[in-house]
Amino acid sequence: RHQSELVWGQSLEADLIRRDFTVNALCVGENGEVIDMVGGLEDLKNRQIRAVGDAKKRFIEDGLRLMRAVRFCAQLGFLLEKETREALTAEAGLISQISSERIRDELFKILTSPYPADGILMLKSVGLLKLILPEVEACFGVDQKSEGRHHIYDVGTHLIQSLKSCASKDPITLLACLLHDIGKVTTRRITENGVVTFYNHEHVGAQMAKKIADRLRLSNIQKDRLVRFVRFHMFTVSEDQTDKALRRFIKNVGVENLDEMLMLRVGDRVGSGARVTSWRTELFKKRLQE
Repeated sequence: RHQSELVWGQSLEADLIRRDFTVNALCVGENGEVIDMVGGLEDLKNRQIRAVGDAKKRFIEDGLRLMRAVRFCAQLGFLLEKETREALTAEAGLISQISSERIRDELFKILTSPYPADGILMLKSVGLLKLILPEVEACFGVDQKSEGRHHIYDVGTHLIQSLKSCASKDPITLLACLLHDIGKVTTRRITENGVVTFYNHEHVGAQMAKKIADRLRLSNIQKDRLVRFVRFHMFTVSEDQTDKALRRFIKNVGVENLDEMLMLRVGDRVGSGARVTSWRTELFKKRLQE
C-alpha cells in the first residue's frame, strides 16, 4: 500500500497479474475485444471470486482485499473460490493493519449490497467478523428462546435475520439493525420460572454502539443516529398510548429518522419470527403522521 519506490510495468500482462481478483483483471482492447489473461471470464461464468495468482500474496499486498473479496460476493451473489477462501481465512489477521476508515467503507458497501446478511455471515465464516465487530460475533449462541417469548433464534442469528429483512438502504440504519441487540450478551438473565430476560439491553447496547461508532470513525451525525436507533428500538406500540407518549417518541428518535426506525422495527419483527406488521403497528404509524 505504501511502497518505497514506484516501478512502471513493461507489459499489459505484468500489470494484470498484480491485480486483486480475476474479475477485476479484464481489459478491453483497441478493437473492443475483451482481453483476459487470468481466467476472469471463466470465473464470471462460474460466479466466483478468485485471487489473481498466489492468493496469500495478493492479501499480504493489501489487507483490505480480505473485505473486498467478501464485498464483491455480497454485491454479486458470488462465492469465494476454494483456494482464495482458504488463504483469506489464514490471513484474516491482516485486517488489523488496515485503517478504520477503509474498513468502515467496505463494511458499508457490504451492508448496502443486495445480500448484506450473506456478506456478514461470510465475514464470520472466514474469521473477519470477530476482528471487525467482535460485539456481533459474541451474540451467536446466546439463546433467547423461552416460554412466553416470541424469539425463535439465538441473538446472533436474530441479528442476521433482522438485517436480511430490513428494507432500508441507509448504511447507518442497516448497521443499527445489525447491532440493535448486542447489549443482550451481558444482560441475559434467567428468572426463577425459567424465563430468559434482557432488561435494559437497549441502554447497554447504545453505550456499546457509541464505542463502535468511534472505532469506525463515524461522523458525529452518523454516531448520533446509530446510538438513537439502538437506544430506542424497543419502543412501545399500543392503542392505549397517549399523544404525549407519541410526541416523546418522535422527539427521542427525531422526525427525520422515523421512517428508518420503522424499517428497523420491521426487520426486528421478521427477524424474530413475527409477521411484517400488525394492526397496532399500522395504527401507530397513522397516529405518528397525524
